[in-house]
Amino acid sequence: MKRLVLDASVAAKWYLEEQYSDAAFQLASREPEWVIPDLFFAEMGNVFWKKVRGGEMDEADAKEALTDLLSFGFKQRETRALTPYALELAVEFQCSVYDGLYLAVAIDENCPLITADQKFYRIFSKTALGEHLLWIEDLK
Repeated sequence: MKRLVLDASVAAKWYLEEQYSDAAFQLASREPEWVIPDLFFAEMGNVFWKKVRGGEMDEADAKEALTDLLSFGFKQRETRALTPYALELAVEFQCSVYDGLYLAVAIDENCPLITADQKFYRIFSKTALGEHLLWIEDLK
């Protein structure tokens, strides 16, 4: 399987029963080489914290999920040099700089970003940058 930039929206579905969780598991079973921006683990920690705060996950499960993710052999990309471009994307397309960094990593690594973030996908899939994106169900 090819390399893919892993969006946090996809990884979260490995631990939370949500729409597209089945597609996320199918994707993981293909064992692609995952590439992540260096902010990935902080973002995942924040996802789990929000679920704990909202009563959708208990703290022990959140810690276990994060520990599990930390054990994966992801290729982690330093994003300092990509941040100015991510800011340009954020300003032009009204997305967060964090989301822009995922796309910037995909462009720089020359591999697609797999996402389950509908808003993000809608914004970029209609642009020339859409060639760097895959929707979570595209690889079934």
